[in-house]
Amino acid sequence: MIEKVYFQDIDLDGACLGYVGGKKVRAFGVLPGETAKVKVVKKRREFLEVVPVEILDSSPYRVNPIEEHFISCSPWQVMDYNYQLFLKKKILENIFGREDIILEPSPEIFGYRTKMEFSFFIDDEINLAFFKRGTYKSKYKLNSGCILGSHKMNEFALKITESINRRLTDYSVFKGLMVRESKANDCLIASLFVKSKEFDLEIDLEENRGLGIFYSDPNSPAFVFTDKLEYQGIERIMENINGLRIFYGSKSFFQNNVYLLQKAISDMKFEMGYVRKIVELYCGVGTIGLALSNLAKEIIGIELIDEACYFAKINTEVNNIKNYIVLNGDVRDIDTEFFKNIDALIVDPPRNGLNNEVIKKIIDCSPHMIVYLSCNPLTQKRDCELLKDKYMIKFIKGYDFYPNTPHIESLMILIRK
Repeated sequence: MIEKVYFQDIDLDGACLGYVGGKKVRAFGVLPGETAKVKVVKKRREFLEVVPVEILDSSPYRVNPIEEHFISCSPWQVMDYNYQLFLKKKILENIFGREDIILEPSPEIFGYRTKMEFSFFIDDEINLAFFKRGTYKSKYKLNSGCILGSHKMNEFALKITESINRRLTDYSVFKGLMVRESKANDCLIASLFVKSKEFDLEIDLEENRGLGIFYSDPNSPAFVFTDKLEYQGIERIMENINGLRIFYGSKSFFQNNVYLLQKAISDMKFEMGYVRKIVELYCGVGTIGLALSNLAKEIIGIELIDEACYFAKINTEVNNIKNYIVLNGDVRDIDTEFFKNIDALIVDPPRNGLNNEVIKKIIDCSPHMIVYLSCNPLTQKRDCELLKDKYMIKFIKGYDFYPNTPHIESLMILIRK
């Protein structure tokens, strides 16, 4: 236990920073300007990772958290929302080294997520749970779900656990539960992940609900869709995105904040103007490319996940879009020739950013414009540093896709010099 730490600043990943004896101390659940008694949970060479035990001097921007488990799901829940926006703008400005970055606020700061992932806590029965931050051993039991998801999402997740408790007694087989919701209508689909292929469960589902049972590799801590065992009810949901109907399923990537996704796409359209050919890497179910289809003569989307490609084709047909095609494959395996004669390249990669092979192909072919949407500004900055000899920044903006958390979405548009 450390009796007293003054936290003076915010780190680039949203943790609060202090120092003890010249050693950096990092914590979530503390605000800049606060003094706290803390407990060390991990000792690293560069810093100590701590959790607050008692706030000794409180910030005027502190608010009471709504949930006991907030450190796991939304550690900025203890901050006034306007102060959250101030800190996120500061983080973006520090990452990119500029003071002119706009941060778009979210119209909803709770219940905004389209996907929730729950672990399970087992005592006399099975309960929804989150892992405690920084560990895969200790968990919080969630009696009513999580406020980042809507009431309907939590209600559906709780109904599934109640059905399990009524029908089964062996809980060791269960790995986790994912629930996805359409903000456009009343549809929800859930994926129950189990560690045995010899498993069967049926529950009573309301209309516009779906439940898939998936065997998930027990050797992986992640929710891996190894094999589909059974499915009940609907298998897809739909969102309205910038006037389009976009369908997707359990395995497909989809942005968690529909409100700000539409704003980001509108900003892309305004900044891009008309181009001849667009290629979209990591296209998912085609959301961005389809929304930009009226800007180009030809759009090609590339996606690794089979199910996402399937829905990208459906979304093309449903919205009667003739100039968009999707190719199923790994962006790292694409021949360099494919990148030639591209006017605009759109990328929305995973958190670890662009692969070095992809960056090399981009540099070799040098499309006129690169539209880079990222859920991790740190890796986006790293990638753009590798492109800076050939490209200059035309547009940069942040979006608060994840209120009450330290995560930030950022959009950058680069123009070839």
